[in-house]
Amino acid sequence: MGCSGKSRELTEEEIQISEELRSRFETRDQLVYNGDTLLASKEVLDYYSNNDFTPIWIGKTSLTDEGNKMLELIENSKDHGLLPEMYHYQLIDQMKDTSLLDAEMMLTNAFFLMTTHVDVGCVDPVTYQYVWKKDSLDYDLAAELDKVKDGSPVDEVIFSHEPVFWDYHQLQAGLEKFLDEYPLDTNHYKIPAFKEDSVKCYHAAHEALIGHAFMDGSIGLQDSVFIEELKKFQKTNGLKDDAIVGKWTGYSLEHSNLDRFYHAALSLEKWRWKKKYPEKYIRVNIPEYTLYFVDSNQVKRKHRVVVGAYATQTPEFHAKMERMVTMPFWHVPYSIASTEILAGARKDTNYFDKRGYKVFAGGQQIDPTSVDWSSVKQSSFTYRVRQDGGGGNSLGKIKFLFPNEHSVFLHDTPSKGLFQNDVRAYSHGCVRLHEPFDLAKSILLSENNRIVPDTLDSLIARKTQRVIELDRPFEVFIEYITVTGDSSGNAIFYPDIYGRDVKYIENTYKQFGIPKFKATSSQEGTEVASNS
Repeated sequence: MGCSGKSRELTEEEIQISEELRSRFETRDQLVYNGDTLLASKEVLDYYSNNDFTPIWIGKTSLTDEGNKMLELIENSKDHGLLPEMYHYQLIDQMKDTSLLDAEMMLTNAFFLMTTHVDVGCVDPVTYQYVWKKDSLDYDLAAELDKVKDGSPVDEVIFSHEPVFWDYHQLQAGLEKFLDEYPLDTNHYKIPAFKEDSVKCYHAAHEALIGHAFMDGSIGLQDSVFIEELKKFQKTNGLKDDAIVGKWTGYSLEHSNLDRFYHAALSLEKWRWKKKYPEKYIRVNIPEYTLYFVDSNQVKRKHRVVVGAYATQTPEFHAKMERMVTMPFWHVPYSIASTEILAGARKDTNYFDKRGYKVFAGGQQIDPTSVDWSSVKQSSFTYRVRQDGGGGNSLGKIKFLFPNEHSVFLHDTPSKGLFQNDVRAYSHGCVRLHEPFDLAKSILLSENNRIVPDTLDSLIARKTQRVIELDRPFEVFIEYITVTGDSSGNAIFYPDIYGRDVKYIENTYKQFGIPKFKATSSQEGTEVASNS
């Protein structure tokens, strides 16, 4: 009988296997295979010692049904953004025919690791290293394995620990579909710039689509199907499906499907790091250029956003939304005033007046034309610059404040045309918002604020500056997740615009012998549009 007191009586065959396991492993203090000590070595041996070495995965001559199911879960672990190599799949597959006793131990090791991985992940966010986060669990792994021993399906036990976020499950389903439809090729291509040589550009795009199995090799360059498959590829990679091989379509074509898998794996991993969201929050996903306003666990609004350019990246953090300001001043950050604005003033004496800037020295407003800007250097720039509220203000007509150490906030913008672009990394770090008044009204309605939507419209029409304090401040999360899932069950692979995924991917998976990973090329030349 098992120590749990719940186990059924063992069969004669199981008793015999139990004795063989005891004889083989009772005196061991670790499990080493091919020079590699199993990560859960001690926990595995402790489990069997405490359970009379009762077998879970093997019979006398082969794996049991549950053992085969566990091996199948390992084989298909990529569906969940994990790797079969993390669980020694090939070795277990050999042992099932050559050494069932060892296969038993290795399958339990895999169970402990996989259960932990789908719950809290396998990457340390600080060191970027692959780790076993057993100390982060709030339940007993041995008790979970008891459930399998007592008859619960192993897949149900393991995946009951996956995150509850709908975003996670949509992405997981999308990745599984992607893996069913496309091989994980390792082909990397060089796509010439369209402006330099349009013919070579489309020849290379044609070759890449075939190499990534997005298109059959029999489809010619002049075939209309090529254009349709190119559009499909663009949609899969979060780009405008216009069949134009621009900078970012070329970037996506250069990367392999295996690269795409690793970005998806990391995106699933990041969801596992999260705690439960509150019922009400705003989430901005930087690579997706999208803001979500969630209230009562439902997405109330979804907005396009513009984020920081490569040189002035939007940081990842969370803070509390406390207030909104209509017709806001823009107090120009020193880093911008002492560089870009100073450069403009040197070229044009009326620079400040044309853009509605006011200049202050020692707390007093001064006439900017009274200063010889050609003699002012960045190191000696001691002025403060402010832009008053209005339609031409770089912050637009409303801003949303959630105090944070980065001085980043949400705001309107006069540069509305940028929202039509598919890749929207142009700002100095703040997040520009499309249709900001619709979001403001939804927030006010969600808390029955005394400032009603009609009042907000009136404030804007009268060009009145007003600080609107929220009655119930709520969380804002600025995040960086490059792969998402849509409601149709597809994975969408957005460009890793800041190259932030690379350090995780290369450090986490390199020990498992991954093929060369293509890192994001530098985007330091990305244009900064407007002044925020």
